[in-house]
Amino acid sequence: MKLAVVTIGQSPRVDLTPEIRDLIPPGTELVEYGALDELDHDEIARLRPRPGEHALTSRLRDGSSAVFGHDHAVGLVETAVARAESDGADVSFIVCTGAFPHVAHTRPLFLAERLAHDGVRALLSGFRERRLGVLSPLPEQAADAYDHWETSIGLRPSAVTSASPYTDTLEAIAAAAATLAPACDLLVMDCIGYDRRMCAAAQDAAGNTRVVTARDVAARLIVTML
Repeated sequence: MKLAVVTIGQSPRVDLTPEIRDLIPPGTELVEYGALDELDHDEIARLRPRPGEHALTSRLRDGSSAVFGHDHAVGLVETAVARAESDGADVSFIVCTGAFPHVAHTRPLFLAERLAHDGVRALLSGFRERRLGVLSPLPEQAADAYDHWETSIGLRPSAVTSASPYTDTLEAIAAAAATLAPACDLLVMDCIGYDRRMCAAAQDAAGNTRVVTARDVAARLIVTML
C-alpha cells in the first residue's frame, strides 16, 4: 500500500509525517507531495489572498510558513494529487483543514478537513451541551470558523480564537486554549500544523476541557482505511 500525503505547502513535512508514520500499518509506504513544491519564495508571495478570498497557511521546506489564498491553492493541490497518482499512490490524503471538496482524482482521496469535522461531530455527541471551541491559526480564519463549522457539522462553535502553530510560541498557543476552555466541552485545534507537543500544552492549559487536534482525528480515521 502506497499512501501519498499531500500538503498545501511544501514537502517534506518533518513536523507532520512522523506522527502519521507512528499510526499507519506496517508495510505501508508513505510518500510526500507539496502543492508549493515547485515554487520559490517570490512565486509563493504572489499567491497572497485577494480581497474576500479565504486565507490558508502552511509550512515551507525551510521551516518558515506562508499565507496564501485558497483559490490559488486549489489547482496546485490538484496537480500534486495527480503527481502522486502518476507515481503509483494507492491512496492520497490531503492534509489541510481548509475545504477542497472538488479536487480531481482517479484513486481514493481523503480530505483531512472532512475527516476531522466528522470525527469531531461524533466526539461531541458524547457531551450534553455539545459546546465546541475552535483554535485557528490565523485571525481571519477565526472569523470564518463560526460559519465553516456550522455549515459542516450543523453546530455553531461556542467560542473561537487564533494562535499559529507556525509563528506563535507554545506559551501563546496554551494561553489561547485557556481562553476558550470555559466556553466549551471539546476544543479542536483546527490546523494540520498543531502537533502533539502543542496539544499537550493546550490540554494542560484547558484543564477539564478535552482538547484534540484536527491532525490526530483525521489521521486516526484514515488509518482505519489502510
